[in-house]
Order: sequence, then C-alpha cells, then structure tokens
Amino acid sequence: MIIQTLAVIITVLLIFTNGMTDAPNAIATLIGSKVMSYKKASIISAIFNFVGIIIMSFVNISVADCISGMINVSDGVNGILVLITAMLSVIIFALVAMQFGIPTSETHGLVAGLTGSAIAVYGINAVNGKQWISVAIGLVWSILGTFILSIIFGIINKKVLHNIKDKTIGKFQILGMCAMSFMRGAQDGQKFIGILIIYNYIVKGLVVPEYIAPMENIYTIIFVAAVMFIGVSIGGKKIVENIGSNVTELSQKQALSSDITTSITLLLASLNGLPVSTTHVKTMSIIGVGVANKKSVSKKAAIDIIKAWILTFPVCLVLAYVLAKIFTIF
Repeated sequence: MIIQTLAVIITVLLIFTNGMTDAPNAIATLIGSKVMSYKKASIISAIFNFVGIIIMSFVNISVADCISGMINVSDGVNGILVLITAMLSVIIFALVAMQFGIPTSETHGLVAGLTGSAIAVYGINAVNGKQWISVAIGLVWSILGTFILSIIFGIINKKVLHNIKDKTIGKFQILGMCAMSFMRGAQDGQKFIGILIIYNYIVKGLVVPEYIAPMENIYTIIFVAAVMFIGVSIGGKKIVENIGSNVTELSQKQALSSDITTSITLLLASLNGLPVSTTHVKTMSIIGVGVANKKSVSKKAAIDIIKAWILTFPVCLVLAYVLAKIFTIF
C-alpha cells in the first residue's frame, strides 16, 4: 500500500514538473515579442493545455498507447518500482536543468527512465523495441521536420504578412499560443496518461492492453489534465526567457511563424502516435524561422539546449537503472 501511494505521489510530481518546465515553450515567443505579460499568458496556456489533453484523448490516444506499451511489467511490487524509479530520474534531471534555465525533454527522459528501470529489474527483454522505433521517428520528425517546416513558414510569412500591422499580428499570436498550448497538452498529457494506465493495470494484476479505451480511463485523463493545469499556470519563467529571447530575436511576424510550425508539427505527431518533445519542436521552430529570416542565432543558448538534449537519454537511463537497483536491495 505504501509503495502504491508513493507511485501516485511521484506521478503527480512529474506531471506538475512537466507543466512547470515544458509548458513554458508554448508562451515563449509570445512573451519574447512582448505581446502579453507572463502571468496572463501562463493562465491562458494552462486552460488550453487542460482542454487539449481531454479532447485529443478522445480523438486519438495513440501516444498514450505507445508509452503504456514501452515496457512489459508483470508483477505488482516490481512493476510499481520500475515506474517510481523511472519517474524519479526524470524529476531529478528536470529540476536540476531548470535551475540553469535549460529546457528539458520529459518525453525522452520518461522513455529513457522506463527503459533503464525495466532493464534493472526485469532485463533487456522487458523493453518493447517497437515503441522505441516510434520514439526514434518522433525524434527525427521533431528536429528535422520542424526545422524544414519553420523555414517554409518563415519565408511564406515574410512575404504574406509584411504589410500587416504588429497589433493585428499580436492577436494572431495569441491564437497561435492557444493552439500550441492545446497541442502541447495533447502530446504531453497522453504520456502521463500512459504511465497511470500502466500503474492501474499493475495494481489490478492485469496485463496492459495494446490499445487504450478513453472512456474506460476518463477519470485518469481528467486527473492528468487537472494536475498539469496547475503546473502550467505556475510555469518556468527562466525557461521562457531562455527560449523566447536568448536563442534568437524574433519579430512578431516571425514569432507567429514559429507558433504555427510548432502547432502543426505536434498535431501531425499526435495523430500518428509519435511521442515527441515539445521542447525540441519549439526550439527548432525558433531556430528555423530565425535562419529563414537571416537572424543571428545565439550559439551559446543553442549549445546549452543541445547539451540538454544529448544528456537526457543517457543520464535518465543510467539514473533510473541505478535507482532501481538500489530500491530492489530494500
């Protein structure tokens, strides 16, 4: 009973942490181009994150299917132990990175954490290679696909929007932020829905189904949406500043291009069941738009972000593995 309660508490902390550290991506360019205050933008973003989680779960829940099928767990105590140590590794890594204003990928941290913990407890055969392929495809799409789309939209908007006043563009930016927040919730929310579904089936002593029925898990979906709403509304101001202003300086038109690109990339990934990092997508869209408009990109900020990407997989995997080994001793 204690270990089950601990698993729920840590899951809530992870969802909350994700809202604080990852959701700021949705409002970064809006704040960076000084269209809206940080406080107001974070509340609006939180609302659309909430709505996005619930609606997309009924439209297409394949991202949650991917996460819930990432590992094969059978027995109760060890299965919950895998979840606990996997999530702890992500929380530790995210909180440390947040202190330096470095955006993290809870998506890849979660995948790496689940993998490391499962290997430590059950062995390599407990990891589902098919789902790892989806993660790999999502990684390529989030970086290369976003970069290409952002350059295309950056060039189009430069020609189409050049005569439109910034005040009008600002209104479109707000709509873009709402769309991006909706899709961020749709993507990241499902990852944690997948985690809680694994937990629910472990507790019941049942095998996790290949496909999730949304209506049967409606309370889990609403719970995740509510916790993430709180995390998003609090937000991570340092991360907003790092992404929105320090990577490259964008005009309002260019910021709008970034928002459109991010929303489309996340939508296509969600519809195809690809877990992607909203951090990767947002950052690459900003860089791509900056390149399309011949803006200088801060090498230091870009390198810091790339370091976080490179470190996420090995650090979370090894940390989760070590934690799982330690916990099994007790």
